[in-house]
Amino acid sequence: MASTNFAQNPQTIFPYVVADIGGTNARWGLVTALEASGHYRIESIKTFENKTHPKFEDSLAAYIDYLAGVQVRHVCVALAGPVLGDRIEMTNINWSFSVREVEAAFSLQKLLIVNDFTALAYATSALVGEQLITIKPGQQKHAPRAILGPGTGLGMASLIPVGETWLPLSGEGGHTAFAPRGEEEIALCQYLQNKQGYLSKETFLSGAGLERIYAGLAAVRGQTIAPKSAAAISATAVSGEDALAVDTLNLFCAVMGSAAADLALTVGALGGVFLGGGILPRVREFLLQSPFVERFCDKAVMSHYVREIPVFLIVADEPALIGAAALLAEHS
Repeated sequence: MASTNFAQNPQTIFPYVVADIGGTNARWGLVTALEASGHYRIESIKTFENKTHPKFEDSLAAYIDYLAGVQVRHVCVALAGPVLGDRIEMTNINWSFSVREVEAAFSLQKLLIVNDFTALAYATSALVGEQLITIKPGQQKHAPRAILGPGTGLGMASLIPVGETWLPLSGEGGHTAFAPRGEEEIALCQYLQNKQGYLSKETFLSGAGLERIYAGLAAVRGQTIAPKSAAAISATAVSGEDALAVDTLNLFCAVMGSAAADLALTVGALGGVFLGGGILPRVREFLLQSPFVERFCDKAVMSHYVREIPVFLIVADEPALIGAAALLAEHS
């Protein structure tokens, strides 16, 4: 069961479907109730690999079939990519669809599509206690929050306080330019730029980014290696079995610190920085010992500003589904 504590919506729309769709997997759930505590109950959670479904509509149909007769009229999908109108073009998977056409095809009263980090941002106002790990302490204020995290891609969003409520703002900051620090990062950039041209933050801060860093470090150091998957790089870095993997994950965490501070400075995130995505929770102990905090705080004349900002790692179950559940209730 997942939970949040947003205000109860007066309209009865239960049960309704929520989803968190990244470049690799689609995670679906059924919201069945808003409990007296203000927590949304999310049940029947099911994950599909996106490669098994050629289209978004196929994934939705598979989940409705999985529900075995539950009548679905309202759906909120948090997905990786910009949401600019009726036509949705996902960033890291070849899915494209019309919101209105899907509503008509599935006889839905409401299909709400939001950026996955918009939903994650919205969920942060409810996460407490064991759902968060403090990566860096600070003075948290009632102020904007920055949310970012690496997975298949690099998602970014912000959450702005408006009176007693919150306004989530999505963006595509993961595609802004990467700035290297130090001789080895500069050499790594030169190597990768020769291979692919423009280097964004997502070029480094993603599953594919871990693989690029690993191969790139080997190349600039003159080492010959066998390719490794992102999961294998992370695992052998955490275990200490592979020295190059350790260096790769340390560089990854350092770059993550710089990117997090960049976003914090951009949105004035005195309300804190929240790290999500699929990679960091799996390497949480490594992250705590990594150069992340050092790089986060190293912002020249603005170092004093970022030193006051707390940084949290989101370890809650299904946080994007929590945010999607609340967003659909507010829009219904």
